[in-house]
Amino acid sequence: MKIIYTRGNRTETLASLATLRKILNRFVAHRVFYEVSSRSKRGHEFFSAKNIFVVGSIEVTNYEHLKILLFDAHNQAHSLEILNPQTMRIYDELPGRGFAVSFICENEAGETRCYLRDEGEDADGIKQQTALEKITLPQLFEYLEEITCVEASGR
Repeated sequence: MKIIYTRGNRTETLASLATLRKILNRFVAHRVFYEVSSRSKRGHEFFSAKNIFVVGSIEVTNYEHLKILLFDAHNQAHSLEILNPQTMRIYDELPGRGFAVSFICENEAGETRCYLRDEGEDADGIKQQTALEKITLPQLFEYLEEITCVEASGR
């Protein structure tokens, strides 16, 4: 994958997955705006999907092809998957003010782009699991049984 830095207008080849993880980890625990769009070569067909979510974690793998997964911290059913991008453009014009990347995939049919922009830290913070969320269902029933038995015998 080719990396293009807009500041300094330089281009590099991705050195390692650790480098990519380090770049993308800037999004963890931040609200991130994303837009996934695709356009055909002739420009007649176009689609775009946009959303904002808090990134909980990022997974980068390179088995058969490069795969980047961004997980939503507040919704387990929502994630963003980027498969085999050819180019990553990094927008970091003003240090401390905004950070964005875009992943671009091109083929004979057209171009697909995934744009990610940091919207700032999550004000609420990524919720830590409470003790109640960590226990299993049988443990919950045992706990409820103990509470109801104590209440019934105390009357």
